[in-house]
Amino acid sequence: MERVVNPVAAGVIAVVDIALMVKAAAFIPDNLWLWRNGPGILTHLRHEQTPDVDRVEALGVRCDFCKADIRPRPRTSLRYSRRHPPNRGSTTAGALRRRLRSLVNLAFWTPLLIAVCGTALITLSPAAPAPLLGLGTAEIGLLGLFTLLAALVIRSSLGNYDIYYSDMGRYVGFFSRRSLAHGSAAQAHSAYLAALLLLSVCCYAVTYHGLYAIRPGQFAGHAAADFATWLYFSATITSTVGNSGIYPVGTVSRLVVTVQTSTGLLALCWVVGVLASVRRERPTR
Repeated sequence: MERVVNPVAAGVIAVVDIALMVKAAAFIPDNLWLWRNGPGILTHLRHEQTPDVDRVEALGVRCDFCKADIRPRPRTSLRYSRRHPPNRGSTTAGALRRRLRSLVNLAFWTPLLIAVCGTALITLSPAAPAPLLGLGTAEIGLLGLFTLLAALVIRSSLGNYDIYYSDMGRYVGFFSRRSLAHGSAAQAHSAYLAALLLLSVCCYAVTYHGLYAIRPGQFAGHAAADFATWLYFSATITSTVGNSGIYPVGTVSRLVVTVQTSTGLLALCWVVGVLASVRRERPTR
């Protein structure tokens, strides 16, 4: 069936593509900084009585006690962390600048960005140009992969402080603080891991939905093409069950399924490792 392109849908999807592209590009300097400075940050936070993760990110830290020399997080980072600029008074321009920065940080918060952009891609897929729709769905899948890999990098670099540095921090922030305050690190990490797995499943579901909208022949055995079908398919792939009745038959669909299967196994092993190690690791509060 020939696709009827709507100019409004094309414009919205183009904006979505740009936002997702900016977020995906920001992962590179962000996680290189964490990979390089994570061990030093962990060493510093272990002896710091009142660790302020946001201040470490914004201003860096130079500690004579643990010899840590950490530069601030790159300015290209789109993380939600608060910046701590010098106190220049409460001018109107300064307040407006802080408010705009807060709105930008909120807009590029990974779960919110993926939820909004994914909904736009699903809703407008029948009327969007195929190239723009394909770019958006590919970027959603890439963000799902990057988020999981970035979480592994953060975990290996920062140990049990990874909750504070995760882009999922707002999702589990309140719960994590209450749990860690009572010494229940296992509960906080369980919420953190559940959020990561849910985000990954949803990202791949949007990717499958967009791929099917562009190339239906990439899949076989499907009885419906709604998002619920692809959400179920993504969940079965992540859990390595693979009994959804849908089969990838195209090169691209097989590649995406292979990547998700590999990361799904990686995530399951990571869950077991975190739950096994959380008893040995307690944050210094």
